[in-house]
Amino acid sequence: MTEIKNTFSVGDYIIDFENIYQITSQKDQKDLSGKTISYFFYEPIDESNNRTTYSTPIDNIFKSGLRPLINQDIVKKLYKEAEEKIDHDALLDYKSVKETLYQNDPGKDLVILKQLFLEREKTQEKFSRTNKEILESILKHISSEIAFVTKKQIETVQEKLTSLIKKAIK
Repeated sequence: MTEIKNTFSVGDYIIDFENIYQITSQKDQKDLSGKTISYFFYEPIDESNNRTTYSTPIDNIFKSGLRPLINQDIVKKLYKEAEEKIDHDALLDYKSVKETLYQNDPGKDLVILKQLFLEREKTQEKFSRTNKEILESILKHISSEIAFVTKKQIETVQEKLTSLIKKAIK
């Protein structure tokens, strides 16, 4: 049995860079070579996704970008990090943004979010539609996870994060 198998179980919630899912089952299936592999099957918790079921080999769950949800302690840490001042001269490395987002690390995503807020403040007229979409996507993703964990409305979490970040970039 792998260490990962002990980390997750049926009923647990997991998240990737887009959605929150719930593990619905675990099954052993043979791959094309005839080797038996254990899979987790999971569904998005957002009901608008037509209950699509996804699967990932248990041994590859972390490689696939899935991770457990954050806990209350990490939520507090994220809020604290959101209000920390950032360097106004720091440059946003656009080449690594997508790669960083795929890593699905809320702390790193928050750094990018803060930099985008700062960039938007500095260059409101020149702030691109792409940057706006990235900013909104990151804010929604982090807020959705915090809202789910804390059982608060996503709008409330977004407002709090936005408020903390705006104070940090002043």
